[in-house]
Amino acid sequence: MKVVGIIAEYNPFHSGHAYQIRKAREIFGEDAAIVAVMSGSFVQRGEPAISSKWVRTQAALNCGVDLVIEIPFTFACSSAERFALGAVGLLQATGIVTDLYFGSECIDLSLLTSLAEILSVEDPAYTVSLKSNLKDGNSYAKARELALTAYLLSLGRADLAQECCTVLNMPNTILALEYCIALQKTGSKIKPSVLLRAGAGYHDQNLSSLHASASSIRNTVTNARSVGFCDVSSLAGQLCGKMPAESLSPLLSEWSGKITPVLASDFLPEIILSLRSRTTPQLDEIAYMGDQVSHRLKNAVEGLRCSSKEDLPELFRALCDTKRYAGTRISRAMISLLCGQTAYDLSVLCAPEYLRILGFSDRGRYLLRIMRKTASLPQIDKASDFLEYGSNGKLTRMAELDLLSTDIWCLKAGYSYGDEYGRTVIHMKAKKS
Repeated sequence: MKVVGIIAEYNPFHSGHAYQIRKAREIFGEDAAIVAVMSGSFVQRGEPAISSKWVRTQAALNCGVDLVIEIPFTFACSSAERFALGAVGLLQATGIVTDLYFGSECIDLSLLTSLAEILSVEDPAYTVSLKSNLKDGNSYAKARELALTAYLLSLGRADLAQECCTVLNMPNTILALEYCIALQKTGSKIKPSVLLRAGAGYHDQNLSSLHASASSIRNTVTNARSVGFCDVSSLAGQLCGKMPAESLSPLLSEWSGKITPVLASDFLPEIILSLRSRTTPQLDEIAYMGDQVSHRLKNAVEGLRCSSKEDLPELFRALCDTKRYAGTRISRAMISLLCGQTAYDLSVLCAPEYLRILGFSDRGRYLLRIMRKTASLPQIDKASDFLEYGSNGKLTRMAELDLLSTDIWCLKAGYSYGDEYGRTVIHMKAKKS
């Protein structure tokens, strides 16, 4: 039996995700099992997920995923490289995943593999060029593009150099490339397969596009909350047909009570106070704050004096904006500040320490039975299970960051403090015929 791994955020689960699962079953067989490793309360761009990981897990199970495993916070809310290493590491640790299936604007797998082979080695000439480009004030993405292009030309690979300029400017292809690099770095036997990304572009804000993007759906939700509350009936009308009913239903159900979608701006007051209460050297110890990011953020806070509450988010974003640092880098630094994640954490927590199970189908339950023999990491079914591994420092610290980030998210959403300790793995039983 083929076991297909999918790396996702499902923020939220939309028609494009459902399409990927349908195509996976067409390619790998109807009896193929689907294992999704999914971000928790915060996602790769350094933003909170708009709905809880439990709602997104339910949506995934409803739409054909058999097993959902949480990507730990330290990898989920990180650079594309670290995100990919953590996600691939989880799939590898199950001991059962045979294939990795991912979407990309570029479906030339041989090209992605060739670039991955070069980047996974990290030749000193490439590394020196990368550092030099960063010192010149380029963003990491641009510095990497320039360094890789120059390195490929030095090898006489003008064909690859031309291709990489295009590849490194496609959001999903960047992640696809990082997945291929992670597979090579870990020596994984998991076989990569690529799906042409269909429908709206990654940043497309047009909700009427074919396979409306997650960005357009999140933008609709943000606008619905701009008046201070979430009009569920209005959202239902706008999102109906733009998301599978099986994923839209649990989303609207969560928001129909006292729970609200969580937005990045919700955390701004706490972030501003945290920045004000720490010195620049103290901030430098926080993850992603190095290379003068802390100085930039301290200056931005100083420029907010006498600003109205309504203008605060846009003004703060404008003051933080710079060509040198990507907005996602700034966002990850601020979320790390809230959660207490340090630069030391990033250096020590190099690989996943556990498999946090969020949900499974009947077929997923069968996979879990197999994993009891094949998995190389302990399986965590509920938050209290972490207590059994108190002697493992890395596991304990990784779990602390997971639980704290979840608590921070839950309190903003309207859940009770410590909600995670009352949660159990979701089991979606097959419908009776």
